[in-house]
Parts: sequence; structure tokens; C-alpha cells
Amino acid sequence: MKRLICVLAVLSCFAAAQSKSAVAKAKSTAAPNQATIEKAWVDFEKKDAAAVGSILADDAIEIWADGKGPHDKKSTLDGMRAMNIEKYALSDFKFTPLGEKVELADYRANVKFKGAAQEDKLVVSEVWQKHGNDWKLVHYQETEVK
Repeated sequence: MKRLICVLAVLSCFAAAQSKSAVAKAKSTAAPNQATIEKAWVDFEKKDAAAVGSILADDAIEIWADGKGPHDKKSTLDGMRAMNIEKYALSDFKFTPLGEKVELADYRANVKFKGAAQEDKLVVSEVWQKHGNDWKLVHYQETEVK
């Protein structure tokens, strides 16, 4: 009887572990959402190059409202290190599937940089593409609005 209880306990733990693994896998393959983007902003603000680098596609292009033209993955990470965000707020998220493996995200961002007199009001568009089991940011563009 004790042996049966032990076997059932082990099988129960194994089943629970598989269930958690399936949930984690499902989350990692889910299309980008508001939480995905908010986490990316937190990582960018903290200047976490590993976290930000992990979501950027190798051929990612970012266009910031600074008027300096496109940034590749390396210059995005370099620019992140030099940027000092004091505070920001994200809102008005809209997600549009562009295909089975491509998602468009549009939202607003109000960003205050340290030492800046005022907040920048931006509209942002991001294109995410599924690469294997992961979603990667392939294009980011922000435009300042008055």
C-alpha cells in the first residue's frame, strides 16, 4: 500500500511538472501582448542588455523620434545604455495579426528623460515575428505627436 501511494505521488508530481512545462511553453509561444511590451520597456529603462537583446531579432530595425535614422540591433543596445529615462507611461494598445507569424502592435508612450524640460508624447508601432518558438521584435518606430 505504501509503495502504491509513493508511486501515485511520484506520478502526480510528474504530471504537475509536465502541466507547468506545457503552460510555460504556451506562454513563450503566445503572440506579443501588452505585458510583453511593458516588460520590454522595463528592461530597456533598467538598461538590461541581455533581456532587450533577447527579444530583438538579429536584423531588427528601430526608428526613434530623435531624427537620427534607423538603428540596428547593436546601435539600439548602445543607444539604450546612453539613454536616461526618468519616467514613462504606455497606453492605448492595439494588436493586429498580420499573418500566422506576424503581429503589429500600436500604442502611445509618454516619456520623460532625465534633464529634459518636458515629456515626449509618442505613437509607437512595433512589428513582431515568430522565429521558431519565440516572438522577436523586428521593427520599432516611434513618432512624436504635438
